[in-house]
Amino acid sequence: MKKKCDKLLGILCYALGILAALYVGGYLMLIKPIHVIIIAFGNDMLTLPLLLKSIIKIAFSTTFAGLVWCIGYIGYNFFKAIEARFRNKHSDTTNEDLLKEREV
Repeated sequence: MKKKCDKLLGILCYALGILAALYVGGYLMLIKPIHVIIIAFGNDMLTLPLLLKSIIKIAFSTTFAGLVWCIGYIGYNFFKAIEARFRNKHSDTTNEDLLKEREV
């Protein structure tokens, strides 16, 4: 049961990392600033600070998306390592037994 929970938590971390990366990098830092620029330009309210802030957000959108995805991937690997440690601890054969079998 513990093995399944660790695997499920790992997959959940990975999926949340992807979804959060799409939201932060794709929507908040790419689509939303473009939309703000278009709306501000259409209403004649586009200012230089607004334009520069939006351009910086757009330029760094993929970097932040990658950062958020990496955090989810680190969580996935954390639970994967716990699962591997649990598997090795509860396996019937040890590494020494496997080495002895290879020698024969």
